Amino acid sequence: MERACRAALACLPQMSPLALPRLLAMAGGAVGLWELIAKDKSGLEKVVGEERAALWVDACRKTDPVQVLSSLAEKGIRVILPEDGALPQGVWSIYDPPALLFAQGREAGSGAPFVAVVGARKASSYGKRSAAFLACELARCGVVVVSGAAYGIDGHAHRGCLEAGGFTVAVLGCGIDRVYPPEHGPLFEHIKEQGCLLSEYAPGEDPLPWRFPHRNRIIAGLVQAVVVVEASEKSGALITAEFALEEGREVLAVPGPIDSPISRGTNALIQKGAKLVAGVEDVLEELRYFQPRYEPGTGGGEAGAQLSFAGDMHPRDKVLLALLRDGSQSLDRLVEMAGVSPGEILSRLASLALKGWVTQEPGGKYGMSRPL
Repeated sequence: MERACRAALACLPQMSPLALPRLLAMAGGAVGLWELIAKDKSGLEKVVGEERAALWVDACRKTDPVQVLSSLAEKGIRVILPEDGALPQGVWSIYDPPALLFAQGREAGSGAPFVAVVGARKASSYGKRSAAFLACELARCGVVVVSGAAYGIDGHAHRGCLEAGGFTVAVLGCGIDRVYPPEHGPLFEHIKEQGCLLSEYAPGEDPLPWRFPHRNRIIAGLVQAVVVVEASEKSGALITAEFALEEGREVLAVPGPIDSPISRGTNALIQKGAKLVAGVEDVLEELRYFQPRYEPGTGGGEAGAQLSFAGDMHPRDKVLLALLRDGSQSLDRLVEMAGVSPGEILSRLASLALKGWVTQEPGGKYGMSRPL
């Protein structure tokens, strides 16, 4: 009943996602708040005003919370609560955390690392290529790519992840059932098939301008790191970076031409201490993502996923495992013996770690987790 009441409360007219958690705390939960509103508006008027209180009382008396939840389910919309464990717990502990999140698509899980790739809507061809490339490479390493489904960098980050067969999360600044921008309809459908859409806004809520900066705190809360690809000096992507810093997340930036207005924000981030991203290995290093995130046989980013066997591996993965079979090796030694770039080695090691074959050992060496 708590889930149904929380969903129904979020769908009340003029309910603010910022106000709802405070009201829940005041009433001791969603069931208590629903009953309080339905029975008597006198105390509520002092908190939300007479007009809004009257709207809520009328809506509560005409609405069955269980029916609200059922109607959402019929539309393929799930209601995610903090206790579900369906998302990284960090999103529920940010400043002004959401009371719930609406979701469409597949379940994201919380085992793999989440990384945001964000940036300018009016992105350059360089920025679009960079976003797609980074998202693609991160996806190949088992990282969940998060962005805001906007034009420019966001859209290309989602597409790059999807092209690699990865899981991507789009956090919306409107109702979960609204397609904004409208031209991204096919992209939204692809995301629902291979990833998921998330929003704290109830179905039907319009994409109002103030909602997009507000939703950026959700993006920052979901992830371990934010990569800003292109951003002007007043870009919304910089708001996401600020939220990330406030929540203790890593912030990285892709450098751009010094004469490009949409690179001024990213270049300034680097000047202030954000890590410069020259390749996917820079992101992986910041994540410290070289250790298995699940026990062999229990699944990884996908529930029930099984370990890969050597016969199904990429040829370079087989080479690395052969080099590690006789003992642990440093990164420099692996680069020397394999004859490929450090970035390629790091990407392959991260992929092998995700599959449970390789682990990072004390002293910076890499070794086998299990025999071939």
